[in-house]
Amino acid sequence: MGMTRKKEASMAEIDISPEMTVGAVAAEYPAAMRMLEALGIDYCCGGKLPLAEAAKGANVPVETVIAVLRTAVEQARQSPAVEPDWHMAPLDRLMEHIEQKHHAFMHAELPRIGVMLEKVSRAHGEAHGAMLAQLSEVYRNLRAEIEAHLAKEEDITFPAIRHLLAGRIDERVERMVRELEHEHEVAGEALARLREITRGYALPEEACTTFAALYTALQEMERDLHQHIHLENNILFPRVRQFADSYGKAA
Repeated sequence: MGMTRKKEASMAEIDISPEMTVGAVAAEYPAAMRMLEALGIDYCCGGKLPLAEAAKGANVPVETVIAVLRTAVEQARQSPAVEPDWHMAPLDRLMEHIEQKHHAFMHAELPRIGVMLEKVSRAHGEAHGAMLAQLSEVYRNLRAEIEAHLAKEEDITFPAIRHLLAGRIDERVERMVRELEHEHEVAGEALARLREITRGYALPEEACTTFAALYTALQEMERDLHQHIHLENNILFPRVRQFADSYGKAA
């Protein structure tokens, strides 16, 4: 009986409601992100939607969504934490994490995926030429957008934010952040298009090993980009805006 009450009390501390935005859920409970992905709920570009609306779009009752999210969070709490609390970590550390983990991943994976896509297109062009041509075009555009986006963060926006943290006001930061948020939306649309073209990454029966590896790599890219966008849209940018507002008021 005591163990049951203890578990119920622990679950009650997980405050997830239908009115809570998806982005807020992901930011407050990082352990929920994998489950949101499994449910087909976009927590990065679609993070501004209330959970009830997102659940409706995924054709899952919001009560079911909340129940499985609470369970995922509770299970994660019983395991040692592996991610820092990015709500509390210094902003320069968060930006360093984004660069070292997510930027590094993309710098390595984007060229590799491009090579695989070319090989698959040559080997399976006769049977799946139309689909692979669409996939190649969307991927090429997405890769170019991501690479430009990473360069903008590394060379312009993140340094400007660091200047802001050091007490040097840069009025361009808000505009830079809005531009990055828009680019996130464009990238999210491209990811959705890739899934549509591949029918949810369903492999053809005659798919070779490289074909399977390509689809796996595209899905890993999607997961990494979702996490990257989440850290920025739901944590970094709101904190930067809050810091800039408080700095302006103090001045």
